[in-house]
Amino acid sequence: MSFDRVRLIARLTTIAMVCSLALTGCSSAPPPPGQMVDIGGRSLHLYCTGPQDAKPTVIIEGGLGEMSPSYHWVQAGVSQQTRVCSYDRAGLGWSDDSPEPRDAEHMVHDLHELLKAAHVGPPYVLAGHSLGGLLILGYTRRYPEEVAGLVFLDSSHPEQKARLPDYERNERWGKRIFSAMKVAAHLGVTGLLRSQFKDEWFDEFPPEVQTSLSYFVSNPRIYDTGRAELDYFDVDASDAAQVTSLGDLPLVVLTAGRLKKHSDPEELAHAQAYVKIFSELHAKYAALSSRGRHVILPEAGHISLVGDKRHAQDVVKNILEVVAEARASGGPTQ
Repeated sequence: MSFDRVRLIARLTTIAMVCSLALTGCSSAPPPPGQMVDIGGRSLHLYCTGPQDAKPTVIIEGGLGEMSPSYHWVQAGVSQQTRVCSYDRAGLGWSDDSPEPRDAEHMVHDLHELLKAAHVGPPYVLAGHSLGGLLILGYTRRYPEEVAGLVFLDSSHPEQKARLPDYERNERWGKRIFSAMKVAAHLGVTGLLRSQFKDEWFDEFPPEVQTSLSYFVSNPRIYDTGRAELDYFDVDASDAAQVTSLGDLPLVVLTAGRLKKHSDPEELAHAQAYVKIFSELHAKYAALSSRGRHVILPEAGHISLVGDKRHAQDVVKNILEVVAEARASGGPTQ
Protein backbone atom coordinates (compact mmCIF):
# COMPACT_ATOMS: atom_id res chain seq x y z
CA MET A 1 0.00 0.00 0.00
CA SER A 2 1.52 3.36 -0.99
CA PHE A 3 1.96 6.16 1.50
CA ASP A 4 -0.41 8.34 -0.53
CA ARG A 5 -3.19 5.87 0.10
CA VAL A 6 -2.42 5.54 3.78
CA ARG A 7 -2.35 9.33 4.14
CA LEU A 8 -5.67 9.71 2.35
CA ILE A 9 -7.32 7.34 4.76
CA ALA A 10 -5.74 9.17 7.67
CA ARG A 11 -6.78 12.59 6.44
CA LEU A 12 -10.14 12.08 4.81
CA THR A 13 -11.48 8.80 6.11
CA THR A 14 -10.71 8.82 9.79
CA ILE A 15 -13.20 6.03 10.18
CA ALA A 16 -10.18 3.86 9.40
CA MET A 17 -9.20 4.27 13.01
CA VAL A 18 -12.14 2.36 14.38
CA CYS A 19 -12.31 0.05 11.39
CA SER A 20 -8.84 -1.13 12.17
CA LEU A 21 -9.52 -1.51 15.84
CA ALA A 22 -12.59 -3.70 15.49
CA LEU A 23 -12.98 -6.55 17.93
CA THR A 24 -15.37 -9.44 17.65
CA GLY A 25 -17.97 -10.77 20.02
CA CYS A 26 -20.35 -7.81 20.34
CA SER A 27 -23.94 -8.82 19.69
CA SER A 28 -26.05 -5.94 20.95
CA ALA A 29 -25.63 -2.19 21.09
CA PRO A 30 -24.05 -0.93 24.32
CA PRO A 31 -26.05 1.74 26.15
CA PRO A 32 -25.30 5.32 25.04
CA PRO A 33 -23.31 7.35 27.57
CA GLY A 34 -25.33 10.45 26.78
CA GLN A 35 -28.91 11.26 25.88
CA MET A 36 -30.95 10.63 22.77
CA VAL A 37 -32.38 13.95 21.62
CA ASP A 38 -35.34 14.23 19.23
CA ILE A 39 -34.71 16.83 16.54
CA GLY A 40 -37.97 16.31 14.70
CA GLY A 41 -38.88 12.71 14.03
CA ARG A 42 -35.40 11.28 14.53
CA SER A 43 -32.90 11.32 17.37
CA LEU A 44 -29.22 12.14 17.70
CA HIS A 45 -26.92 11.07 20.51
CA LEU A 46 -25.43 13.90 22.59
CA TYR A 47 -22.97 13.38 25.44
CA CYS A 48 -22.20 16.37 27.68
CA THR A 49 -19.89 16.42 30.69
CA GLY A 50 -18.25 18.99 32.92
CA PRO A 51 -19.61 21.84 35.06
CA GLN A 52 -23.24 22.43 34.10
CA ASP A 53 -23.09 26.23 34.13
CA ALA A 54 -19.55 26.75 32.81
CA LYS A 55 -19.26 28.78 29.62
CA PRO A 56 -18.35 28.61 26.82
CA THR A 57 -19.37 25.05 26.02
CA VAL A 58 -16.90 23.12 23.88
CA ILE A 59 -18.53 21.18 21.03
CA ILE A 60 -16.48 18.38 19.48
CA GLU A 61 -17.11 17.81 15.77
CA GLY A 62 -15.67 14.47 14.74
CA GLY A 63 -13.86 13.44 11.60
CA LEU A 64 -15.38 11.73 8.59
CA GLY A 65 -17.37 8.70 9.68
CA GLU A 66 -16.14 9.14 13.23
CA MET A 67 -18.06 8.53 16.45
CA SER A 68 -18.16 10.23 19.82
CA PRO A 69 -16.33 7.55 21.88
CA SER A 70 -13.18 8.18 19.84
CA TYR A 71 -12.82 11.55 21.57
CA HIS A 72 -12.93 10.15 25.09
CA TRP A 73 -9.60 11.58 26.25
CA VAL A 74 -10.26 15.02 24.81
CA GLN A 75 -13.68 15.20 26.44
CA ALA A 76 -12.42 13.88 29.76
CA GLY A 77 -9.68 16.51 29.90
CA VAL A 78 -11.74 19.50 28.79
CA SER A 79 -14.55 18.60 31.20
CA GLN A 80 -12.27 19.34 34.13
CA GLN A 81 -12.65 23.05 33.45
CA THR A 82 -15.72 23.66 31.31
CA ARG A 83 -18.77 22.04 29.76
CA VAL A 84 -17.99 19.88 26.74
CA CYS A 85 -20.26 17.91 24.43
CA SER A 86 -19.55 15.28 21.81
CA TYR A 87 -22.20 13.83 19.56
CA ASP A 88 -22.82 11.35 16.76
CA ARG A 89 -23.85 12.69 13.40
CA ALA A 90 -26.83 11.02 11.75
CA GLY A 91 -26.06 7.47 10.70
CA LEU A 92 -23.15 7.11 13.10
CA GLY A 93 -22.85 5.70 16.60
CA TRP A 94 -26.13 5.73 18.45
CA SER A 95 -27.77 8.37 16.24
CA ASP A 96 -30.62 7.61 13.86
CA ASP A 97 -30.11 7.69 10.10
CA SER A 98 -31.13 10.72 8.08
CA PRO A 99 -32.88 10.84 4.69
CA GLU A 100 -31.02 14.10 3.91
CA PRO A 101 -27.69 14.37 2.05
CA ARG A 102 -24.62 14.08 4.25
CA ASP A 103 -23.27 17.49 3.29
CA ALA A 104 -22.24 20.44 5.45
CA GLU A 105 -25.56 22.24 5.07
CA HIS A 106 -27.57 19.37 6.53
CA MET A 107 -25.01 18.24 9.10
CA VAL A 108 -24.58 21.76 10.45
CA HIS A 109 -28.35 22.17 10.60
CA ASP A 110 -28.63 18.90 12.53
CA LEU A 111 -26.08 20.07 15.09
CA HIS A 112 -27.82 23.41 15.55
CA GLU A 113 -31.18 21.71 16.06
CA LEU A 114 -29.60 19.19 18.43
CA LEU A 115 -28.07 21.83 20.68
CA LYS A 116 -31.30 23.82 20.68
CA ALA A 117 -33.46 20.80 21.51
CA ALA A 118 -31.09 19.70 24.29
CA HIS A 119 -31.01 23.24 25.76
CA VAL A 120 -27.24 23.50 25.35
CA GLY A 121 -27.00 27.20 24.72
CA PRO A 122 -24.18 29.31 23.28
CA PRO A 123 -21.50 30.53 23.40
CA TYR A 124 -19.58 27.62 21.90
CA VAL A 125 -15.97 26.83 21.24
CA LEU A 126 -16.08 24.46 18.29
CA ALA A 127 -13.34 21.84 18.00
CA GLY A 128 -13.24 20.07 14.63
CA HIS A 129 -11.11 17.03 13.81
CA SER A 130 -10.29 16.22 10.16
CA LEU A 131 -13.55 16.70 8.18
CA GLY A 132 -14.91 18.37 11.33
CA GLY A 133 -12.74 21.39 10.54
CA LEU A 134 -14.82 22.11 7.45
CA LEU A 135 -18.03 21.66 9.41
CA ILE A 136 -17.11 24.05 12.22
CA LEU A 137 -16.40 26.69 9.58
CA GLY A 138 -19.81 25.94 8.08
CA TYR A 139 -21.40 26.36 11.50
CA THR A 140 -19.56 29.62 12.15
CA ARG A 141 -20.63 31.01 8.78
CA ARG A 142 -24.28 30.28 9.51
CA TYR A 143 -24.39 31.10 13.24
CA PRO A 144 -21.52 33.54 13.92
CA GLU A 145 -23.24 35.03 16.96
CA GLU A 146 -23.05 31.64 18.73
CA VAL A 147 -19.35 30.95 18.24
CA ALA A 148 -16.76 32.22 20.74
CA GLY A 149 -13.73 30.34 19.45
CA LEU A 150 -12.48 27.64 17.08
CA VAL A 151 -10.00 24.78 17.36
CA PHE A 152 -8.87 22.90 14.26
CA LEU A 153 -7.54 19.41 15.03
CA ASP A 154 -5.40 18.39 12.05
CA SER A 155 -8.34 19.46 9.96
CA SER A 156 -9.19 19.05 6.33
CA HIS A 157 -8.80 22.19 4.22
CA PRO A 158 -10.73 23.45 1.17
CA GLU A 159 -7.54 23.61 -0.93
CA GLN A 160 -6.17 20.15 -0.17
CA LYS A 161 -7.61 18.52 -3.27
CA ALA A 162 -5.73 20.98 -5.48
CA ARG A 163 -2.51 20.80 -3.49
CA LEU A 164 -1.99 17.15 -2.56
CA PRO A 165 -0.34 14.79 -5.07
CA ASP A 166 -2.47 12.00 -6.57
CA TYR A 167 -5.45 13.18 -4.56
CA GLU A 168 -8.26 12.11 -6.90
CA ARG A 169 -6.82 8.65 -7.45
CA ASN A 170 -6.45 8.13 -3.72
CA GLU A 171 -9.94 9.46 -3.08
CA ARG A 172 -11.34 6.81 -5.40
CA TRP A 173 -9.35 4.19 -3.55
CA GLY A 174 -10.73 5.50 -0.25
CA LYS A 175 -14.27 5.03 -1.50
CA ARG A 176 -13.47 1.44 -2.38
CA ILE A 177 -12.26 0.97 1.20
CA PHE A 178 -15.73 1.85 2.48
CA SER A 179 -17.33 -0.66 0.12
CA ALA A 180 -14.89 -3.37 1.21
CA MET A 181 -15.45 -2.63 4.90
CA LYS A 182 -19.21 -2.78 4.43
CA VAL A 183 -18.86 -6.27 2.98
CA ALA A 184 -16.51 -7.24 5.82
CA ALA A 185 -19.07 -6.00 8.35
CA HIS A 186 -21.82 -8.05 6.73
CA LEU A 187 -19.56 -11.09 6.94
CA GLY A 188 -18.55 -10.32 10.52
CA VAL A 189 -14.83 -10.20 9.74
CA THR A 190 -13.88 -6.58 10.43
CA GLY A 191 -11.81 -7.83 13.34
CA LEU A 192 -9.36 -9.40 10.89
CA LEU A 193 -7.92 -5.94 10.23
CA ARG A 194 -7.04 -5.38 13.85
CA SER A 195 -3.62 -7.01 13.68
CA GLN A 196 -2.61 -4.79 10.76
CA PHE A 197 -3.63 -1.42 12.08
CA LYS A 198 -4.12 -1.60 15.85
CA ASP A 199 -2.17 0.95 17.89
CA GLU A 200 -1.13 0.35 21.48
CA TRP A 201 -3.01 3.38 22.72
CA PHE A 202 -6.35 1.73 21.89
CA ASP A 203 -5.90 -0.57 24.88
CA GLU A 204 -5.69 2.49 27.14
CA PHE A 205 -9.28 3.43 26.40
CA PRO A 206 -11.68 2.48 29.21
CA PRO A 207 -13.41 -0.88 28.57
CA GLU A 208 -16.75 0.75 27.79
CA VAL A 209 -15.15 2.89 25.08
CA GLN A 210 -13.44 -0.12 23.52
CA THR A 211 -16.72 -2.03 23.62
CA SER A 212 -18.66 0.78 21.94
CA LEU A 213 -16.14 1.28 19.14
CA SER A 214 -15.86 -2.45 18.59
CA TYR A 215 -19.62 -2.84 18.33
CA PHE A 216 -20.19 -0.04 15.87
CA VAL A 217 -17.47 -1.05 13.42
CA SER A 218 -19.29 -4.35 12.98
CA ASN A 219 -22.38 -2.47 11.76
CA PRO A 220 -22.47 -1.99 7.96
CA ARG A 221 -24.43 1.25 8.20
CA ILE A 222 -21.45 3.27 9.40
CA TYR A 223 -19.68 2.49 6.15
CA ASP A 224 -22.67 3.70 4.18
CA THR A 225 -22.61 6.92 6.19
CA GLY A 226 -18.85 7.33 5.89
CA ARG A 227 -19.03 6.86 2.14
CA ALA A 228 -21.90 9.35 1.93
CA GLU A 229 -19.88 11.93 3.88
CA LEU A 230 -16.88 11.36 1.61
CA ASP A 231 -19.05 11.74 -1.48
CA TYR A 232 -19.91 15.28 -0.36
CA PHE A 233 -16.38 16.30 0.60
CA ASP A 234 -16.03 18.70 -2.35
CA VAL A 235 -19.34 20.35 -1.46
CA ASP A 236 -18.21 20.76 2.15
CA ALA A 237 -14.87 22.20 1.03
CA SER A 238 -16.62 24.80 -1.13
CA ASP A 239 -18.92 25.64 1.76
CA ALA A 240 -15.99 26.19 4.14
CA ALA A 241 -14.07 28.22 1.57
CA GLN A 242 -16.75 30.92 1.79
CA VAL A 243 -15.28 31.91 5.16
CA THR A 244 -12.55 34.39 4.25
CA SER A 245 -12.14 36.17 7.58
CA LEU A 246 -12.86 35.42 11.23
CA GLY A 247 -11.94 38.86 12.56
CA ASP A 248 -10.39 38.55 16.00
CA LEU A 249 -12.03 35.26 16.98
CA PRO A 250 -9.85 33.16 19.34
CA LEU A 251 -8.53 30.35 17.20
CA VAL A 252 -5.86 27.66 17.26
CA VAL A 253 -4.88 25.20 14.54
CA LEU A 254 -3.09 21.96 15.45
CA THR A 255 -1.09 20.05 12.85
CA ALA A 256 -0.09 16.43 13.41
CA GLY A 257 3.53 16.41 12.28
CA ARG A 258 4.66 12.85 12.93
CA LEU A 259 6.53 11.16 10.12
CA LYS A 260 6.56 7.38 10.22
CA LYS A 261 9.71 5.60 9.14
CA HIS A 262 9.76 4.63 5.47
CA SER A 263 12.29 2.28 3.90
CA ASP A 264 11.27 3.44 0.43
CA PRO A 265 12.74 6.89 -0.41
CA GLU A 266 9.75 7.70 -2.63
CA GLU A 267 7.26 7.03 0.15
CA LEU A 268 9.35 9.10 2.56
CA ALA A 269 9.31 11.98 0.10
CA HIS A 270 5.52 11.71 -0.21
CA ALA A 271 5.19 11.70 3.59
CA GLN A 272 7.31 14.80 3.90
CA ALA A 273 5.33 16.52 1.16
CA TYR A 274 2.01 15.78 2.84
CA VAL A 275 3.13 17.17 6.19
CA LYS A 276 4.58 20.27 4.51
CA ILE A 277 1.44 20.93 2.48
CA PHE A 278 -0.92 20.47 5.40
CA SER A 279 1.25 22.71 7.58
CA GLU A 280 0.95 25.43 4.94
CA LEU A 281 -2.80 24.97 4.64
CA HIS A 282 -3.27 24.99 8.40
CA ALA A 283 -1.27 28.21 8.62
CA LYS A 284 -3.89 29.70 6.29
CA TYR A 285 -6.58 28.73 8.79
CA ALA A 286 -4.69 30.52 11.54
CA ALA A 287 -4.40 33.62 9.36
CA LEU A 288 -8.21 33.90 9.16
CA SER A 289 -8.16 35.54 12.60
CA SER A 290 -5.90 38.22 14.03
CA ARG A 291 -5.78 36.00 17.14
CA GLY A 292 -5.11 32.77 15.28
CA ARG A 293 -2.25 30.46 16.30
CA HIS A 294 -0.72 27.55 14.44
CA VAL A 295 0.86 24.76 16.51
CA ILE A 296 2.68 21.75 15.05
CA LEU A 297 2.77 18.65 17.24
CA PRO A 298 5.70 16.65 15.84
CA GLU A 299 5.02 13.46 17.83
CA ALA A 300 1.31 13.21 17.02
CA GLY A 301 -0.31 11.45 14.09
CA HIS A 302 -3.65 12.33 12.55
CA ILE A 303 -5.47 9.70 14.61
CA SER A 304 -3.25 9.50 17.69
CA LEU A 305 -3.76 13.24 18.09
CA VAL A 306 -7.11 12.46 19.70
CA GLY A 307 -6.86 8.73 20.42
CA ASP A 308 -3.56 8.60 22.29
CA LYS A 309 -3.99 9.84 25.86
CA ARG A 310 -0.64 11.65 25.83
CA HIS A 311 -1.28 13.47 22.59
CA ALA A 312 -4.84 14.27 23.60
CA GLN A 313 -3.41 16.17 26.57
CA ASP A 314 -1.87 18.64 24.11
CA VAL A 315 -5.23 18.96 22.40
CA VAL A 316 -6.95 19.62 25.73
CA LYS A 317 -4.37 22.26 26.66
CA ASN A 318 -4.94 24.18 23.44
CA ILE A 319 -8.73 23.91 23.63
CA LEU A 320 -8.70 25.29 27.16
CA GLU A 321 -6.46 28.15 26.07
CA VAL A 322 -9.07 29.13 23.48
CA VAL A 323 -11.77 28.80 26.16
CA ALA A 324 -9.79 31.15 28.41
CA GLU A 325 -9.35 33.65 25.56
CA ALA A 326 -13.05 33.51 24.79
CA ARG A 327 -13.91 34.19 28.41
CA ALA A 328 -11.49 37.09 28.61
CA SER A 329 -12.70 38.65 25.36
CA GLY A 330 -16.32 38.72 26.43
CA GLY A 331 -17.56 37.10 23.20
CA PRO A 332 -21.07 35.73 22.68
CA THR A 333 -22.87 35.43 26.02
CA GLN A 334 -26.32 34.20 25.11
